[in-house]
Amino acid sequence: MTSAPATKRSSPDSAPERVVQTLGPARRLPAWMLSFVFHASILVVLAYTLRFAPRGVAVEPDRSVGIALVKQQEGRREYYDQSDESNGQSSSSQTSQSRDSVLPAEDETPVDLASVLPSTASPLAGGSSSSLPGAGEMIGGGRVNRAVGGVAQTKVFGVAGEGTRFVYVFDRSGSMNGFGGRPLASAQAELLASLDDLDRVHQFQIIFYNEQPQIFNPDRSTPRLVWADDASKEKARRFVRGIRADGGTRHVAALKLALGMRPDVIFFLTDADEPRLSVEELTSIRRLNRGSSINTIEFGFGPQSSRSNFLTRLAQENGGRHAYVDVSRLRNRR
Repeated sequence: MTSAPATKRSSPDSAPERVVQTLGPARRLPAWMLSFVFHASILVVLAYTLRFAPRGVAVEPDRSVGIALVKQQEGRREYYDQSDESNGQSSSSQTSQSRDSVLPAEDETPVDLASVLPSTASPLAGGSSSSLPGAGEMIGGGRVNRAVGGVAQTKVFGVAGEGTRFVYVFDRSGSMNGFGGRPLASAQAELLASLDDLDRVHQFQIIFYNEQPQIFNPDRSTPRLVWADDASKEKARRFVRGIRADGGTRHVAALKLALGMRPDVIFFLTDADEPRLSVEELTSIRRLNRGSSINTIEFGFGPQSSRSNFLTRLAQENGGRHAYVDVSRLRNRR
């Protein structure tokens, strides 16, 4: 007799294993789908952010990059960069240039302050013209015709010269000591009187000559024009009064020395008929001249001859005037 097969009963511990075997392995998402979901999420977040962002873009000016500096003073901090410093330097440079454009150079005629300072009739005087001095009085001791840079007019034996720079070239050879010394003494007196016409803004130089020039040089430096202030005039008086007449005569060296200083006017005084300036020497002087007028004063004895001589030609060729002085009519000045 055949018996039925026995049914195998599973223990409780084997149930989980049977379940796992029944369900099989878990299903996983593909990698491309995960990437799609990730990037889609990012796009959604960006779209949401841009939707609520403020519209429009603020435009800022370009800024140069530099070093920022900080200055702390009394509990405050101030920030500035190199552009601030360069702007300050530029402003200072412009101010310096503006000041330099007003002031004169060393070789220029001084500025005429009379045209800059207000006059007594100016509104800057507050309507009280009697209480304030005018520009001329402020800079010229009350003599308006002596304003800074003003032209002076002076004379030597009646021959007038006009300008701001004057050179006196006077003969001191032995013949100037004739007639009791009256020629030299009269020449010295006329020269000093001419200096009195100059003010401190004018310049002058004095050259006495025989065979060699003897120049007024109070500071023992390179011979140059001297300002006509009171101190220089006093030194010039002592120099002129100390001149003595002797020796021979050579005109050219003294004249060339005077022309080298480029004055406005040269007063040239001599009593010498000999030696005369030759045509070649007159031509050389004319070529060396750079705008100076040469006035000639001729000392002679008796009435003036009607004929021209080298002194009249020297004046004519150099924009000057000629005068003749009869030494026999000179009064004794000693």
